[in-house]
Amino acid sequence: MKRMLLITVVCFSGFSLFAQMQKIKVLTYNIHHGENMKGELDLQGIANVILATNPDLVALQEVDSVTQRTKKSDQLKELAALTGMYTYFAKAMDFDGGGYGTGILSRFPISSGITLPLPTSKGIEPRAAGIIMVKLPGDSLMQFATAHLDAEEHATDRITEAGTLVEYFRQTQTPTILAGDFNAIPSSKEITILKQVFTDATMLMGPTFPADTPRVKLDYIMIHPRHRWSITATRIIEEAVASDHRPVLCEFELK
Repeated sequence: MKRMLLITVVCFSGFSLFAQMQKIKVLTYNIHHGENMKGELDLQGIANVILATNPDLVALQEVDSVTQRTKKSDQLKELAALTGMYTYFAKAMDFDGGGYGTGILSRFPISSGITLPLPTSKGIEPRAAGIIMVKLPGDSLMQFATAHLDAEEHATDRITEAGTLVEYFRQTQTPTILAGDFNAIPSSKEITILKQVFTDATMLMGPTFPADTPRVKLDYIMIHPRHRWSITATRIIEEAVASDHRPVLCEFELK
């Protein structure tokens, strides 16, 4: 009787541990304001990638909000309508009658969100990270952030921006995913700085830009703190037309 009771307790504990594991699928995508490699505005093409990969969280870069360039389209709102997801827009700057920045799509309810300005030199395009807190099934919380670092050839501003992100997230023990177009190669100082806090889940991935003939890796998905995450799958999506970057997908288990 005691042995049977012990087996039951062990089995129940194992089930409880399994039940606490939260599977999370993340996509990061620089969508080039919805302009595809043919020079056409095609937001449906971006939505098709999201629908085909079925992520829980999407980090978007180069998102237009009611600009003249994209015919006054609220791109994040339109993507939300096409995918059935919650949204957060982080405006980096005013542009062409509207706004321009990064965006997030989430299947999980968003409990809070902030826009974190990233420092840039005078005359350089402003940058901002979007950071949200989402409520997972079971009411646990995690942070999700999208960032688009400076694209200038010199790395000075990217290094400062990476340092700003590290300082913001350094003290948190809340499970966090940071994703985006960092405009830096894996061996760069910028990525080394980010890895002071984050673990690069995409470290074994190849190039992501340009989409038609990728030659350089610019797009990343990173996790913190490392002990809370298991990386279960990673891949670059072979989409060569919808944007000038290829989308990157990672699957995780949150412990």
